[in-house]
This record gives sequence, C-alpha cells and structure tokens, in this order.
Amino acid sequence: MAELALSPYFHPTTICFVDDNASFLQSLDLELPGNWACRTFTDPEQALAFLREPIPLAPLMDRCFSLQRQAGDTIIHLDVGLIEQEINHVDRFRRNAVLVVDYAMPSLDGLMFCEALEDPYIRRAMLTGVADEKLAVEAFNAGLIHRFIPKQCAEPIRTVHRFVNELLHEYFNQYTARLKSSLAIDPPPFLVDRQIAAYVRGLMETHGLVEYYLVDDPPGLLMLKSGGEIWRLAILDEAQMLAQADLARSFGAPPVGLRRLQSGEAILFLPGPSPEDYFGDEDFPWEEHIHAASRLKGQRRDWWVAIWRDAPADVDFDPASASYDAYLGTL
Repeated sequence: MAELALSPYFHPTTICFVDDNASFLQSLDLELPGNWACRTFTDPEQALAFLREPIPLAPLMDRCFSLQRQAGDTIIHLDVGLIEQEINHVDRFRRNAVLVVDYAMPSLDGLMFCEALEDPYIRRAMLTGVADEKLAVEAFNAGLIHRFIPKQCAEPIRTVHRFVNELLHEYFNQYTARLKSSLAIDPPPFLVDRQIAAYVRGLMETHGLVEYYLVDDPPGLLMLKSGGEIWRLAILDEAQMLAQADLARSFGAPPVGLRRLQSGEAILFLPGPSPEDYFGDEDFPWEEHIHAASRLKGQRRDWWVAIWRDAPADVDFDPASASYDAYLGTL
C-alpha cells in the first residue's frame, strides 16, 4: 500500500521548549509565530512533569478504530464519523506533539531528558553547541531524536520553525500508520496522492486554515480556521463525479445544474434533508447545493475539488469553547 501523503486528520498541538537559557527562550517567544501553542521551561524537571500530565482524551486513532467480526474473521473498522466529532474536544490541542530541548543543561542533559519521556510518539529536536554535535548525530542515528539544531547556525530560529512544522506532520503520520499496516483497510485514494497533499497544504497556508478531518458524503475534508469557521473541501475522482450526476438526475435536478455536474464544473453538497426528504413549500434549492469545482491532475488519476466556505457540520460545534483560538486563550 502506498505511503500516506495526508493523514486522515491534522490539528495544531502544544509545542514544548526546554532550555536553561532564559534569554534564548525569550527570543523564541518573540520570533516564533504568534498562533503557536507553546510552553517554555528553563527547568527540565518541571518540563518532564508537564509532559507526563495525563490527557483525559485518548488519541483519536485509539478511539476511531474498532475490531469487528464478520463471517468468522476479525477486521479493523475505521469510524469516519468519529473523526469529524473531534472538533468538539478542545483537549485535542493539549496533546504534546513536538519537543525542542537543549542538550547542555546542568541538571539533566537533552539526551537524558528524551530518554525519560513516557510518550513514544512525541517528535524530538535537540539544540546543540559545537562540542555536542557528535553526540547529536549518534542520538539521531539511534532514533532518540528526530532533528538536531546547531545553535551556532546562521538562522537558528528559522530552523526551529521549519523543523517544528515538519515534525508536526510526522507526528500525525505516526498515529495514522495503521491505515497502511491494517490490511483490512484501504485509505481513501486521495490520501495517498501527493498532488492532493500539496494542494491541501497550500490551501491551508493561503487561507489560514489550521486543522482538517476526513469526512465522506461527499468524500473530502472538514477544515477549520483558528476561530472555528468551518470549510468543507470535496475531493472526488471521475467515478464519484459520475455517481453524483446520476444521483442528481434521480432526484430531478434542474437541467442547468445537471449539466454542470455532468461536465465536471460543479460538485453536489447535500447537508441536511436530501431532495427525497424535502417537504418545503417551494422547490428544492438546488442552486444552494451545487458548487463550482476545479480539476486537479493527480499522480495516477484526475481529481475534482470544490470548496464550501462557512459550511454546516454534522456535529454540534461551539467555537467559543472548542476552537484553536479558544485554546490559545487558556495558555
């Protein structure tokens, strides 16, 4: 099975910085993005205590998979609906994904600190001086750390920024690796297309979207801005586009809308009652549910994508308490 290019979900997490040099941590505070959820510590023992604090909410990948028996066989089931429900849990941001720790600390050096971690999924970067680089290379090769950052490099803060972003994506790919390793599960094909991954990440950067979650009907992603505004991205292949056009035809869609669906100019969103369950006094508002689409060249197939801004979700969601901005306000 191909390696995932996109994980089934992604959201900001808390980043932990540990360095006994308070002035260096202050410079980090000033130069790193203001929308990062960061905790900084000059005392490594306090940092370890923070990283060991239990989080009531188990990782999503431990909750959305279940074992089921069918015809005597045990298979692994992925509950996509539970992924979408994650937006209600503000504790999702509390999870610690990335650690940046200094090596040369008097009470507990960076390698000892990493060895003392209890969460094997935390991605670890170590700050080093000139004399420590050999140790850092050995620790990297042994898998104890995942990056090392020489403090004397030309732009250490920019390097920290780049590595943290890389490690954050690596963190989520660890949790979703079982989508690849579980033979009973085939991930949605767009998750393994690197052209779609590049498109999604560009969309997030351009429009300030900070998290996404795999959804279906139509297949795609539920995406959120930091304040909680919800976007819906549909990602369909040719067969799915044809199936949508057939569905619209069976529901009596008007000719103009049907032509747009058949030609690939639009994608159908049907939140709430479908046309067969609609009992309004007026005709079904097809124009509100047919959205302009564009065609993307993927690695092995073409894709059609459509974006619905300020989209309704199938879950109750309160941005005032469960958005990323709400979490940042608690730090």
